[in-house]
Amino acid sequence: MADEHVLQSWWAGLTPEQRERAVTIASGPAPRGMAIDDLTASMILAGLPTSRLVWTGQSEHLLEMFDDIAAFVVAAGGAS
Repeated sequence: MADEHVLQSWWAGLTPEQRERAVTIASGPAPRGMAIDDLTASMILAGLPTSRLVWTGQSEHLLEMFDDIAAFVVAAGGAS
C-alpha cells in the first residue's frame, strides 16, 4: 500500500497531460498495464510500488498500476 503523503506529492508534481493519462489508466480494469514512459518513471522515482508484467509484445504491458494507486488517481482526478 502506498503512503498517502507520497501519493499526494507525486500527484502534485504531475503535468496536466500526465494526470490525464494516469486517470485513463487508473479507470481501466486490473491489471492496469503501463508503458515505460515519463509517467511510469515519475511513479518509480516517487517510490510508489509497481509490478513488472510479462512482456506480450505490447508496450503498455510492461508495468502495472496497483489498485490502491488507481483508487487515489481516480479520486484525485475527479477533484482536479
